[in-house]
Amino acid sequence: MTGGFLTATEGDALLRLARAAIEDHLLPRGRVETERRSIELTPGLLEPRGVFVTLHAPEDRHRTLRGCVGSTEADAPVHEAVLDTAVHAAFRDPRFPPLTLPEYTLVDVSVSVLTPPRAVTPGGVVPGEDGVILEHPRGRAIFLPEVAAEHGWSREELFAQLCRKARVPEGAWREAALLAFRSQKFGE
Repeated sequence: MTGGFLTATEGDALLRLARAAIEDHLLPRGRVETERRSIELTPGLLEPRGVFVTLHAPEDRHRTLRGCVGSTEADAPVHEAVLDTAVHAAFRDPRFPPLTLPEYTLVDVSVSVLTPPRAVTPGGVVPGEDGVILEHPRGRAIFLPEVAAEHGWSREELFAQLCRKARVPEGAWREAALLAFRSQKFGE
């Protein structure tokens, strides 16, 4: 089952756990333990997987990024990994101040469960379907698959944006290691 798809029920459980972890950080009431008792730990939820948690805040008529943190490493069962990742996305993303209680009630939470990264050639990347990791001696960057899709980036635009994020020259992707992965996104 390594890297297989999760069911909608499993995705809903991950969203509930992510939200409970953020809530318990703001108002410790044991919500994580309540959620843990209410979900069935299926083989999919017990499998170690890379995971990202993304928070969006409504602003005007648009959704604005409010936090996004994760790891491509499969160090813990996905149901456990989502707990720490949610707290990091809400309170430790260095691009944003920590989430406040009033904001918590407004943010949308999404969880992206990743397949294991695989080495690819530049031509093997499918923007919008593949998430991409750029590893260069002077910097590293990652984009989830939906980032290229949301911006309508071509493969070359995706690579240029990865270089910009990694703070390396725009063409440095030609000398960098590229890894690709797929993700299954569950959102509110």
